[in-house]
Amino acid sequence: MFGDVIRRRLSALIPPLALIMTPYHEHFLPIFLAGCFVAAIASVFAGRASGCALPGTLLLIGVLSFWASLFFGSDYGYRTWQSTPDPPPEAFSDASVLGALIAGWVPGGLSCLTVFGVVRGFRRLDRGANRQGYPEEPGMTSQRDTGNPYQGPNAG
Repeated sequence: MFGDVIRRRLSALIPPLALIMTPYHEHFLPIFLAGCFVAAIASVFAGRASGCALPGTLLLIGVLSFWASLFFGSDYGYRTWQSTPDPPPEAFSDASVLGALIAGWVPGGLSCLTVFGVVRGFRRLDRGANRQGYPEEPGMTSQRDTGNPYQGPNAG
C-alpha cells in the first residue's frame, strides 16, 4: 500500500521511473528513506552538539540506522520480489544483501560524516561572523600578564 503511493508519486515526477520500478524498489525505498532520515537527523544533532562523546554517539546512531535500513530494506525487497508469481532471474541475485550486511557501514559513515562536516562548517562560519554574540572563551582575556605568579593580573 505504502509502496504504491510512493510509486505513483515518483512516477508522476519522473515518468520513466514507472517503467523500472520493481517490487524490490517498492519495498526497499520506504525502509531505506526512513533510515536515511533518521541518520540525517542524528548527524545534524551531532554537528550542533559540543564535546566528543555526544556527537560520537549520535554519529554512531546515524551510521547504524543507515546501515540497518540498507540491509533490512534490501533483504525485504528481494524477499518480496522473489515471492511474486513468475519472478525474473534478477530477483534471485540477492548478493547485494550480503554486500549491505558486510560493507553497508561505509556509505552510511560517509553520508553521516558529510552531513556532520557541513553542519560543523556552517556552525564555525556562524561563530566567526557573529563573534559578539558568543561569550568569550576562557584563557582569551585581554588583561595583561605580568609574569609574576604572586602578583594579580590587575597589578600595576
